[in-house]
Amino acid sequence: MGLKHRGERKRGGFWGRLGGIGALILGGLKYLPGLLKLGKVGGSLWSMLLMVGTYALIFPWTFSIGLVIMIFIHEMGHVLAAKQKGLKVTAPVFIPFLGALILMKKQPQDARTEAYIALGGPLLGTVGAVLAFLLARWTGVEVLYAIALIGFMLNLFNLLPIHPLDGGRIVTAISRWFWVLGLIGGLVLIVYTMSWLLILIWLLFAWQLWESFISRKRAGARSIKFAADVDTALFEQSGMWIPSEEHQRDLPFHQYCEVENQQHWCDVYYPGVGVIHRFNGFTGGFRRVRLLKTEQGTTPRGERKVRMHMTADYLPGESETVLRRDREYYRVPARVRLGLAVFLVYMVAMLEQTIPRGPMVVS
Repeated sequence: MGLKHRGERKRGGFWGRLGGIGALILGGLKYLPGLLKLGKVGGSLWSMLLMVGTYALIFPWTFSIGLVIMIFIHEMGHVLAAKQKGLKVTAPVFIPFLGALILMKKQPQDARTEAYIALGGPLLGTVGAVLAFLLARWTGVEVLYAIALIGFMLNLFNLLPIHPLDGGRIVTAISRWFWVLGLIGGLVLIVYTMSWLLILIWLLFAWQLWESFISRKRAGARSIKFAADVDTALFEQSGMWIPSEEHQRDLPFHQYCEVENQQHWCDVYYPGVGVIHRFNGFTGGFRRVRLLKTEQGTTPRGERKVRMHMTADYLPGESETVLRRDREYYRVPARVRLGLAVFLVYMVAMLEQTIPRGPMVVS
């Protein structure tokens, strides 16, 4: 009976913990509105708790909490670096088995700034790992050694020159040829570690390179279809007839950039009426805008409107590619390039000596 009883407890261990985590999550849902009221902090806190609970299904609670803290310190390095450069970022969002991410509300204006922000995560994350190691030496708590180790591995792995890892962003300030090394080195690590996560990141990186440097270059201009709701009063005030449903014609347009906020605009005109639509955010060049058809209707308030369906031939700008190609963006002083190159090569060499086989967690 004793053996049978122990076996039942063993089999129920995982399901018991799963049920406990489920009860914790369901019970915590009642606090979700309060967390969301905290804005960005509440969303980050909720995703952190979810990640801790998910990892606790596999690892001890203490290790799960330490792992999430290591990821949090890493992400805060990016946040602090971005604020030093005057760029606003979102609060960290934690994704189980993938890590965490932050999004910049405004893109860096040069590769040096991008590298600075990318480097902030591994640097502060390494400081956190060192503190965990020193705390383990001081207290003798073994789990802190494991937390320190995963912290070192987390930050070293992120220095691989593979976009969108931090190393892939740092090398933008050195040479984009490092991306080729990242492709080759990534394949070697995939064979060595058999990590499904590294495979996913490598495939995403390969697609980004193809999309930015080969696919879009071959594709050239592309067609954009859009519709604009125009007030019929514009036609009435100008004494112009509303075009018939099947009427088609090329439309004049004017593309410009505002100096104050660096916003790109393109105004589309209907002859004799004026501006009927305005594009925003396109940094490439419009080559042709054509009216396809016109529909007349009413708004929910009963006001008359004209919906004009149009198409535009558009050539994407350099900054709209997944990986930027404009040369001016990558102009960085030689001493900065050399310093970053030496640092990155040394850290990747350290990673090669310490990386274990099996799945890894990144941020």
